[in-house]
Amino acid sequence: MPKIFFATPPISMEERYGSLAGAGSCLPSLGILFLAAITRQKGFPTALADASALSLTGSALLHLVEAERPDVLGLSASTFSIFHAASFAALVKEQFPDMTVIIGGPHVSAAPLETMERFAVFDVAVIGEGEETIIDLLEAMSVDSPLLEIPGIVLRNDGKIISTGRRQFLSDLDQLPYPAWDLLEGFPEKYLPAPFKVRRTPAASLVTSRGCPNKCIFCDRSVFGTSCHAFSADYVVGMIRHLVENFGIREFSFEDDTFITFKKRLVAICQGIIDLRVEVSWTCLGRVNGVDSETLQLMRRAGCWQISFGIESGCQEILTAIHKNVTLEQIEKALTLCSDAGILSKGFFIVGHPGETHETLSRTFGFAMKLPLDDISVTMLTPFPGTEIFDRAAEFGEFDSDWSRMNLLNTVFIPHGLTREDLEQHQRKMLKQFYLRPRIILGYLRRLVANPAMIKGLAAGAGAFIQSVRKS
Repeated sequence: MPKIFFATPPISMEERYGSLAGAGSCLPSLGILFLAAITRQKGFPTALADASALSLTGSALLHLVEAERPDVLGLSASTFSIFHAASFAALVKEQFPDMTVIIGGPHVSAAPLETMERFAVFDVAVIGEGEETIIDLLEAMSVDSPLLEIPGIVLRNDGKIISTGRRQFLSDLDQLPYPAWDLLEGFPEKYLPAPFKVRRTPAASLVTSRGCPNKCIFCDRSVFGTSCHAFSADYVVGMIRHLVENFGIREFSFEDDTFITFKKRLVAICQGIIDLRVEVSWTCLGRVNGVDSETLQLMRRAGCWQISFGIESGCQEILTAIHKNVTLEQIEKALTLCSDAGILSKGFFIVGHPGETHETLSRTFGFAMKLPLDDISVTMLTPFPGTEIFDRAAEFGEFDSDWSRMNLLNTVFIPHGLTREDLEQHQRKMLKQFYLRPRIILGYLRRLVANPAMIKGLAAGAGAFIQSVRKS
């Protein structure tokens, strides 16, 4: 049976986060962990290394591949890391020319044909959910069967690049084994969350649903689609129990876009966590039109201490233009409900929307300052492949479509009427004036008093913050 080695590309924290490297996350990729779990379950020899999380160099990752000598290398890459994946694949091919290199992840799902055309070093691309596809590929390779009948891939055949079409999404996610955390070297100690996003360690991130029905023009839904399918509450609570009992995890970050959307399931998860009778804390993402007082109170009892909301802008006309489908009133109400429930709130803001002006930037700043937020993130609008704004960027401004610069921090899109310096100055102003207020500083001091062990992480995060705003 072919042996497979899964990896994320070798890339440093500085490359990923720039001046914010000290505040970055090095939690492992759940994508390769699920894939490794299913290939191992099906009997294929499996190894992995999350080079991105560990900031491994190309030579260090190559050494690990040399030690394992797999038949297949499976790489998972984002748009920003696709060049790092291709560079590493070239290193592997130089030493092991017969090794099959499979590329997966969000970028190639969004731009499959162009990616395969630009990077001849990739032999096969897996599009969308990969668990069933990777098993079909390995089984076909086991008997030297042709790959053209396997749905969900793009491959090279007689000098041509051929797509076999999309595979249907998994109908029952609960059939999947838990992610293969045990294959990670040094888990969980070597895999730390962003210091501003955690109350304690060890910590782990979870994604408990797939797909998003919302239509924000800056979001790519190429991998999991526009409809939601989710793990059951029992499965989710089982994963939590597994991580608590086997790895000592005490902090969780739910990274689903739609974690609070399925109310019945959310209530069951919260009750399941309470019934575990283990002290854990957790954060999640949410939409402002999806919270209510009763559910928030239950979430607080279950250990939730922070919800992050995609606010994006303080201008209703911008929210409408980007298809956010929420109102400023809903934003204010949701944050007030969180505050009343004793749950902190974080707001994600984006600078440089289509139609952005000096006035809309100023209004967003004023809106952010008056909201009862405890944290914010301010990133640049980035038209990733697979998004509506990628196809329409030229209508609204100047767009640098260089994949290697798309990390949410570089300014690759500049709306008509604004300059790069306008956007970057506004970003620094928002961060600086938000965080240097007494209320916010006192909030962080309270977190530190509650858990002095976090001083090192918070100090690193504070240093990264100071470096990022020093120009303003």
